Amino acid sequence: MKRFIKTYTRLISSLLLLGASACDYIHDDSLPPCEFRLHYVYDYNMKFADAFQHEVDQVTLFICDDQGVFLQQRQIEGDELKTNDIRLDLSPGTYHLVSWAGLDDGTYRLPQLTPGTSSVEDIRVRTLRQPDGTQPLELHPLWHSLDTIVVTGLAHEEQTIGLAKDTNKLRFVLQNVKGDNMDVNDFTFRIIADNGYMDYDNSLLSDPKISYLPYYTENVEIAADPDPESTVSDQLVAVAEMNTMRLMAGENYRLIVQHKGWEKDVLNINLNNYLLLTKMEGHDISAQEYLDRQDEYSIIFFLTPITCPDCPDPDPTPDPTPDPDPDPEPTPDPDPDPTPDPDPVIGYACYTIQVKDWVIRLNETEL
Repeated sequence: MKRFIKTYTRLISSLLLLGASACDYIHDDSLPPCEFRLHYVYDYNMKFADAFQHEVDQVTLFICDDQGVFLQQRQIEGDELKTNDIRLDLSPGTYHLVSWAGLDDGTYRLPQLTPGTSSVEDIRVRTLRQPDGTQPLELHPLWHSLDTIVVTGLAHEEQTIGLAKDTNKLRFVLQNVKGDNMDVNDFTFRIIADNGYMDYDNSLLSDPKISYLPYYTENVEIAADPDPESTVSDQLVAVAEMNTMRLMAGENYRLIVQHKGWEKDVLNINLNNYLLLTKMEGHDISAQEYLDRQDEYSIIFFLTPITCPDCPDPDPTPDPTPDPDPDPEPTPDPDPDPTPDPDPVIGYACYTIQVKDWVIRLNETEL
């Protein structure tokens, strides 16, 4: 009797499972085949909210077997991307999936892959750059994920894949604390980092350094102080927007700003150190997780002019051609200008920066 009850219980459980899965896992032609579906999310950001539909415009999926042998490549875009319900036609087994979202052939290069011959370790992405090692273009946003799935074929199955963003945008502002105008055309900007070659697991491979250059510059007028007694008028600040690939904690990626007329750098700093100063967001996360979640930064450098009273004017105005028949009694200037010429500026010191909403006071040695 007990044996009958156990057998009956197993039968009922099987029938319930069959009804729940509603697919062919016992080769019943009356039922549709069992399916495996993928869904993507991009919530690995500082808002901890899914932005996949808003930001991602294309996903390239690479499928490898349990030994890491490359099997096939899928391009996910259009309606399939919008519905975010990707059906995989795979036999039961274990698979490794590498997803690169945002692969753009004008920005990135992927090795030629051969199904059955290439391996997961060949699924590497290299950021393109000019022959001189510079990258002056705006990078197409890029995301990555590495996942393992198990297809049983016994029921409808699904898995959610989380993406991590590899590209970063940075906006730098140079402001003169004395209120004088800044001209972005007087400066050069570059970020130097060896972060342009990504392995299948999103770690960085050995690669020559890239000099990221601004893809956008402008002079922006900022409003005068609303205080009617203030002597500060409207002034121009220099703005440069740049990008870089994945930022790695502990690395010394350099931001270098130079004035075209001076030998000494205006700024030459460890960029990562200053970006990490904004990590006080109330989240208990590591430095690397913060750099991976955060993808946009704005930094204002408040620059104090360094003058040299004893230095000659770097661009003196030449004396006018003398009058061949000078007036023996020159007419005095009825309204002489009592203001002396300002001392020439020979450099800038930076004692204050604002990273996003955080204002940081610096010592002379901190930069």
